[in-house]
This record gives sequence, structure tokens and C-alpha cells, in this order.
Amino acid sequence: MRAASLDDHRPSTRDGHEEYGPAADSLAPRGGVTLCLSKSSGGIEGLLRVTFSPDGLPAPPVIPPFFFMTRVSAEQVPVTSDVIVTDGLRPAAS
Repeated sequence: MRAASLDDHRPSTRDGHEEYGPAADSLAPRGGVTLCLSKSSGGIEGLLRVTFSPDGLPAPPVIPPFFFMTRVSAEQVPVTSDVIVTDGLRPAAS
């Protein structure tokens, strides 16, 4: 991707213990953005809720050049990009 925009970013773990990690009001990776997901769920254009995973739906055969996903939940999200612009970066408990 050329860019992504993540609002109300709150990473968390599934081990049941409180941990501190980075939280941000917004994250905006730009330039050569790569998201590596094992599972992703969200609302496409706020209308259709879908889950992409190895056990579920495959990636769509045609991906539009621009679309919105709302209420996204993703597992294992390493992100690489040329630049990440952030607002409201702070430590937070998960």
C-alpha cells in the first residue's frame, strides 16, 4: 500500500494479564506500507462485516484502489513503512 490510517490504536495481548504498550490517537504509515496479518476482521465501507483468515475467506480477487474498513480487529500485525506519523502516542495498559 502507499498509505494507511489507523485511528484509536490500542494494541493488546490475549494472555489475560495487564501489560503496558504503545497507544495512539492515530497512526499513519506512509510509503511502501506492508501489513502482515494472520487474521483480520472489519466492516468494509461500514456495511459488510468480513473476516479474512487462513481458515475463512481468502483475500478478494480484486482490491479497489481505495476503501475504508471500520472497527478493525487484527492478529499479528507487524507493520513496515518508510515513515509513520503519529498523534497522541503514549503508554497504555492493555
